Amino acid sequence: MATTKPYTPPYGQYQGTELHRNPGMPAARTAAFDLPSRVGQRLHYPDGRVLSFPATTEAAPA
Repeated sequence: MATTKPYTPPYGQYQGTELHRNPGMPAARTAAFDLPSRVGQRLHYPDGRVLSFPATTEAAPA
């Protein structure tokens, strides 16, 4: 089985290290970034999935 090396970008290529999460910040402060965003009638998830927003019914409370 062939082993694969982790990707190393070419020298001088932008790394975006300032975009990583701050290690001193509690996880609760960034929990919203793991949730989907609603755009119209669709939910856009961080992993790229796009699902229809669940239909809501306007039933009167019992």
